[in-house]
Amino acid sequence: MNMARNRARGSIAAIGIVVLSVCAHAQTPPTSRDLSELSIEDLLKITVTSVSKKDETLLDAPAAIFVVSNDDIRRSGATSVAEALRLVPGLDVAAVNSREWAISARGFNGIVSNKLLVLVDGRSVYAPLFAGVYWDQQEPMLIDVDRIEVIRGPGATLWGANAVNGVINIITRSAKDTQGTEIELAAGNVLQPMGSARSGGKLGESTYYRVFGNYASRDDYPLTNGQSAKDAWQEWHGGFRLDSYPDTTTHVTWQGNATRVRHDEHASTGYNLNTLGRWTRQLSERSNIELQTYFDRTNRHDSTRALNIADTVDVTLQHTFGVGRNDINWGLGYRFVENHLTPLGAIFSLRNGEFGVHLFTAFVQNEFKLVPDALTVTAGVKLERHDAIGVELQPSLRAMFKPTKQQRVWAAVSRAVRTPDEFENKDALAITAGAPFVGPGGSLYLPTWVGNGNPSSEVVWAHELGYRLQPASRVSVDLATFYNRYSDLITPGDVARFLPGTPVGIAEIPFTNLLNARAYGGEAAVTASPMDSWRLTAGYSLAWLKIGGPVHALKETQQVPPKHQISVKSSNDITKRASVNAQLRYVDKITSVPAYVTADVVLSYRLTDRFEFSLVGQNLFSDQHPEQGFQFIATTSEIPRSFYAKLSWRPQ
Repeated sequence: MNMARNRARGSIAAIGIVVLSVCAHAQTPPTSRDLSELSIEDLLKITVTSVSKKDETLLDAPAAIFVVSNDDIRRSGATSVAEALRLVPGLDVAAVNSREWAISARGFNGIVSNKLLVLVDGRSVYAPLFAGVYWDQQEPMLIDVDRIEVIRGPGATLWGANAVNGVINIITRSAKDTQGTEIELAAGNVLQPMGSARSGGKLGESTYYRVFGNYASRDDYPLTNGQSAKDAWQEWHGGFRLDSYPDTTTHVTWQGNATRVRHDEHASTGYNLNTLGRWTRQLSERSNIELQTYFDRTNRHDSTRALNIADTVDVTLQHTFGVGRNDINWGLGYRFVENHLTPLGAIFSLRNGEFGVHLFTAFVQNEFKLVPDALTVTAGVKLERHDAIGVELQPSLRAMFKPTKQQRVWAAVSRAVRTPDEFENKDALAITAGAPFVGPGGSLYLPTWVGNGNPSSEVVWAHELGYRLQPASRVSVDLATFYNRYSDLITPGDVARFLPGTPVGIAEIPFTNLLNARAYGGEAAVTASPMDSWRLTAGYSLAWLKIGGPVHALKETQQVPPKHQISVKSSNDITKRASVNAQLRYVDKITSVPAYVTADVVLSYRLTDRFEFSLVGQNLFSDQHPEQGFQFIATTSEIPRSFYAKLSWRPQ
């Protein structure tokens, strides 16, 4: 019944798209929101901070970095950060089901993508219990996201362990830039009623605030046979942000968020509470200091898995200063994570329900202008001390060469580590890994993964080479290649011991460092503006991943990336009030998942200077298609064709 209702709603929305397209060509009132405001040259001058933890232009950043702007998100029709990440060339983004995602770069993708670090305003949302991200619990208000900076490749020298294959840094706007009231309402066949509201104002002469809240509901996705996966869910999110500028050199930020999610079928719930404070002072033209602290509580309650409550306290200090041709950046950090576990599902059994982890960090990086305005060399190292692993060093060496004003050539060599998660290095939970088998003495034993194998960190040595070019005022080209060598990859190993039982015993299989891998490939992005009102972006990625090790070891075949990915995005302001935005995507096959081609289309029309109406169609080329293979701890459903309509009220 749900699927039939969805198709009916989809047909109505499709008719609406056609009607809106005709109306869009008939009107030409003025508006301040159009593509002509930002040229290709301006795009390359966008300031980014994720590569060097300091301001630099996108053109000069010595890494494979791509920026998704607030305007990109608005034009894409994305309703979540995960959907917006589909705009990034070379990033592997796959929906596992209605609420869970597999997102990674350059391989090792899955619902547990443990080699990608994700940050929201400098707060790590990497869950140390299982080494991944609860994407449904970490959804900032998209209307207040300033940009998403995505680094493909290691970022461990500055950001630390687990920034192995990439870093995603979600940066929200200052409250100073979000004054006034903004409201969005949307509904469709899969996206059920969704609403968000934000109001910003001033407290005195130099302090700004915003408060916000949103609700989103999504319908079930289908299974391969067309039946409902019964994975519908709802999300509630609210929060605040204060930004104060007591003088021209000081900036103080305090913000807080609360998110709650509910999964209908299994009565599963979860919530995230966090608060962050940051003090920044400009000491001189080339020197500044920053102190940041945050607290995060994540509760994950799944009736088929386990209940986990994780409390995180994090404090960091960073100082940047210049001496001659050197720009030096150093910092210190401390993080404490405390976990409380309760097994709820049949496949989990409790070994140790409460444990904590202390992490101490220090880093230093020097950017040396070897030849001013021509050649810059950046060297740095991150030192981390982890309770279970000990001390890890993560060095990097980067170089940026500017042969002409329009060209950049960069290269990098980096070492990064992925520390074992708390399933792997602590005897906290035992996980049933299959059906009983006949063991010693002819008795039956249940294969069970346990975390008492004391594995060491996974290691990657990454080699990168990139090239940026602006051959004409309306064209830019960005190329990046990589070769990564991985060692000590963690996987369930040999049976360590048999524990007899009646009627079935336990065969303990510890996690251990058994695998190695090689990955290589590249990404390309070309952006062109045939005219002021039209912009095209084409992306292509090529990736190989070969995992090696003992024959009996689990080779994680589901985590091999698509060999080819192609995307083409078009943004076109047809008139001063109407725009058509579309993205075409091709994703090559992965294990058990065939290749697919799909498209998203967004038609928008500004009814007045404050009201905008949009119709969005997503995954348009088929009724449904899979994007990710079997996941051990999650139901894998397929992504349906969907439509929704949205009405936005924005400040003038």
